[in-house]
Amino acid sequence: MVMPKLSRVGILFGLIMLGLVAAAVYVSVLIVERQSIIRQTARYNVTWLASQAAFEVVRFEEVVAASALPNSPVTADDVDLRYQILLNRLELMNSGEFEDFVEQDPERRQIVADLGRVLAEIAPLVEKVSQGDNVSRIRAMLAPLDKKLAGLAASANRVSGDNVDADQRNLLRLHWIFSSLIAALVIAGLVLMLMLYRRHIQLNRAHDEVHVLAGVLEEAKLDLEQANVEILSTNADLKQRNEMLQIRDVELRTQNQRFDAALNNMSQGLLLVDGMHRLIVCNQRYREIFNLREQWVQPGATIRALGTQRFAGLIDRQNSIAADRASATFAFELDDDTIVSVSQQPMPDGGWVSTYEDITERRRSEERIAHMAHHDALTDLPNRTLFRARMDDALADKRGSKANFAIFYLDLDNFKIVNDSLGHAVGDLLLRSVADRLKECVRDGDIVSRFGGDEFAIMFRGGGGSAEMQGMAQRLVDRTRQPFSIEGNELSIGTCVGIAIAGKDGLDSDELLRNADMALYRAKNEGRGSYRFFEASMKAELNARRALEEDLRSALGAGEFAVHYQPIVNLKTMTVVSFEALIRWNHPERGEVVPAEFVPVAEETGLIVAIGEWVLRQACVDAASWPGPTRVSVNLSAVQFRTGQFAQTVFAALSASGLAPNRLELEITETVLLQDSEATLAILHQLRSFGIRTCMDDFGTGYSSLSYLRSFPFDKIKIDRSFVSEVNDREDCRAIVTSITDLGRSLNMVTTAEGVETRAQFDTINEIGCAEIQGFYFGHPVPAAEVEEAFTRIERLLSQAA
Repeated sequence: MVMPKLSRVGILFGLIMLGLVAAAVYVSVLIVERQSIIRQTARYNVTWLASQAAFEVVRFEEVVAASALPNSPVTADDVDLRYQILLNRLELMNSGEFEDFVEQDPERRQIVADLGRVLAEIAPLVEKVSQGDNVSRIRAMLAPLDKKLAGLAASANRVSGDNVDADQRNLLRLHWIFSSLIAALVIAGLVLMLMLYRRHIQLNRAHDEVHVLAGVLEEAKLDLEQANVEILSTNADLKQRNEMLQIRDVELRTQNQRFDAALNNMSQGLLLVDGMHRLIVCNQRYREIFNLREQWVQPGATIRALGTQRFAGLIDRQNSIAADRASATFAFELDDDTIVSVSQQPMPDGGWVSTYEDITERRRSEERIAHMAHHDALTDLPNRTLFRARMDDALADKRGSKANFAIFYLDLDNFKIVNDSLGHAVGDLLLRSVADRLKECVRDGDIVSRFGGDEFAIMFRGGGGSAEMQGMAQRLVDRTRQPFSIEGNELSIGTCVGIAIAGKDGLDSDELLRNADMALYRAKNEGRGSYRFFEASMKAELNARRALEEDLRSALGAGEFAVHYQPIVNLKTMTVVSFEALIRWNHPERGEVVPAEFVPVAEETGLIVAIGEWVLRQACVDAASWPGPTRVSVNLSAVQFRTGQFAQTVFAALSASGLAPNRLELEITETVLLQDSEATLAILHQLRSFGIRTCMDDFGTGYSSLSYLRSFPFDKIKIDRSFVSEVNDREDCRAIVTSITDLGRSLNMVTTAEGVETRAQFDTINEIGCAEIQGFYFGHPVPAAEVEEAFTRIERLLSQAA
């Protein structure tokens, strides 16, 4: 009766044990599967945000750089948008799971703090990105962050891996706890079965011990019930943990989907490789850069198998870097000329993570920018910076030994006249043509450079002697003298050349260029279309000119200037109608300095403005005391019109002296009109409306004098003395004087012949019919105190001539 019951209990107990074993196996399988999933997916949460921050910084640098390019499609709004994205990334890095990651390490906190600080510092530069050198400053401030953020991404990747490993260890520990518990229950069951078996034998042997055995069995039953309760509790625990793992699994799947979306929308290619050099993951951009099909880049594929001939060298290089457990950033050029920037960071297991960016266009842009920085935009010739660098290189190679090059400094003749009269567009085309001709004149190895404006320089290489350099200089002069055909205009200019020889005339760039410039200055003074070698005496002349300039600066305040007056006679009435005011400089040491010597210096330094204003005021004061309607003529410089206040200066001089406006006559040359004809004509019209007379001086010697007679109604034309002095000796001069006189009469303008020095010239000019006459025939210019005496003397002379 008892034995069948015991058999049934044993069978039931065995079945329960088998169920527990099956449950333990199932839980173990689940835990192992979760460990695998966590290992493959969970490590990229913090890594993604760190990698994205590094990428956004690089992208922002590209947008900023692109905004500085000429005709760039990138606008300030594009730059600001990228800047706002960076600020958003910084906010994410200071919150949530990433904040916990950053707080674990002072270096990570410093990197995030540096990013925040730099973003705050460049905020005003971003708002004015197109101004000044803001682009260069922004890029310089962000450049140190590239490597730091790449290191932060690698650190995030390592920390994520460590976290996953910790989770796996915890799950494994739980697994062993569950397994140990179940094993203990199984062992306890086996022991109990042995005890029941022994009791069963004892019952067969002694019936009287049945009741005792029944009690034992009852106790065993209670133990089994307690064990069942504990097992049920354990099962509930396992069920709850299983549900938590399922929830975590869903979260990991969602994060993995987001991670995949982020990876495949990165502008950079990304590759993750394990310690066996097998592919873990890569994104779509990586496949696009290296032209790889999706089926070729499945997880587990060996990296060497991916390296086709197109980039096998890159794979070899990355394997070598990985073997050294090193970080590296480098550029690699593929066989189709694509340039890829690679940033590689090592992984703890011997693998690596690397990003790839196609920087081909950026490199091309940098090359173009570098070319633009060292070449003239108009002619594409090397500019002054590159030319000096080449000079420095050549001097460094040959310093202390015999020099083997010379510097030719060129300045074009009449270019400003062409540029101002025909427009800057024609001037630019002319400069390009000049550049082409200069390149035709030089040899291979010589360097032609444009310094700006109409200045060019040539580095003449080789050990040629003086004759060869003279031949070169003459070729340059002859070639530029030949007419240029530009936009239907035949233009004749020319050039002057100054030459300085390296070693002989200087051992550094500054000295050579300065001496070549001095030689050019001498050539220009000696006449157009000439060339001169530098001579030591030129320095003395330059020093003398500087001394003259210094004396000129103090002359006005020291009262060294005086105004003399030369009479102008009306041939019809045979009376003095005007005096021309002429400046004189009486230097305490130099004596009398002629205007031809100091006026050009005053114009170059700008001192002519103050000097001319003083002459105008003094002439008005002196003329106010002259008898009747006698006028005073004052010569003007083109520099005086550039101030924009010239008209007010004239009105102030008239007001202070009380001289009637119609008694003031302003003489201008064609140079005054060339600098800004519209603005100058506006000033002249303003003065004429006030009653002030105007005269075109040196008529017939300019480039386009006739065109200015059409654009402004001058009161008087002065015939240049170069024609008057030979009016009796050359038929062409007489014809020119006659033509100008007839032109003035037809335009209702008075003609004045200047430079009359003899009675024969006086008679000829009078016969031609000029209205007025001026020259040494009536005496040299006199101070204001002698003007009254000049009136008497000239009237006596005119009565004799009549």
